Amino acid sequence: MSYMTIEEQIASHLAFLKKEQFVIDDLLIDKGFIRCNMIGDSASRGELCYQTKKTLLRNGLIGLATWLRIKGGEIKTHKTYGLSNAKLPLEQDLTNIKDIECNAEAVEKVKLFWNMSDQIGEAEYLLKKGVGYYGIRFRQTEYGKVAVIPIGDTTGKICSYQLINADGSKRFAKNVEISGLLHMLQRPINGFPIGLAESYVTAASCFEVTGMAMVTSFSSENLKAVGIALRKRFPQSALIIFGDDDRHLKENKGKQTAYSTQNELGTVCQVVMPDFEGYPKSREFSDWNDYVRENGVKATREAIQRALNKG
Repeated sequence: MSYMTIEEQIASHLAFLKKEQFVIDDLLIDKGFIRCNMIGDSASRGELCYQTKKTLLRNGLIGLATWLRIKGGEIKTHKTYGLSNAKLPLEQDLTNIKDIECNAEAVEKVKLFWNMSDQIGEAEYLLKKGVGYYGIRFRQTEYGKVAVIPIGDTTGKICSYQLINADGSKRFAKNVEISGLLHMLQRPINGFPIGLAESYVTAASCFEVTGMAMVTSFSSENLKAVGIALRKRFPQSALIIFGDDDRHLKENKGKQTAYSTQNELGTVCQVVMPDFEGYPKSREFSDWNDYVRENGVKATREAIQRALNKG
């Protein structure tokens, strides 16, 4: 299944307006009602008008809706939806990227650990952060009620895990290199946008706000490798990076790696960053989970929509 690009949507709306005798060259989006002349009409004020709005849909697609009023006051509408970026061709050859190979002995230990973890339980840190449980398991340890996040490749093969302790500290399985590995909170569908975040908590927050299939890379250093892996496995999907703004650090790695990944993947990738202008430069105000807890779901959804519109 293929989806319209934003350019194709704009062309469709222009064709709709021209069919209704509007004199129009460029589609103005989110600019309120626009007056236009009718073909063959020389009046300067314009007797026709239209309004086009751009909306982030819950599945991560971008929708355009145009309302127009023709002579006599009749109202007509035209709606389309599609991917958030203008193009979907591969900007680089990804066919030669090798599938990730993991240490077989270490992976067997990971599988045993995973199978012996509880399918039902609680994770203290995730409760503190206010996010749900998506494809994870649980353990009760000396570190409290712990989340067990499976780590695997884009096929769903489990190779490692991350433990998130009650205090927020994290540990990984031994002897497994996780570069290019990830956790999918919801299995992506090729052709639908995919959200990518550094941490499970941020990915869970964005999944709950947008309904978009979300993936976590577990670190800023792994963001680019995961982006490339997703691009290879889901070539018709646009990638939206929900970046961390590490303003409190001397080197803002979260922001740098988000845009570096975007540059690597090209037009199929878009970055949306939380805006903490006016807030203290603190770790507590750096990611989308912080933004949700500070501003609420509705305001966060609107902020994401604005960020996507700018892209």
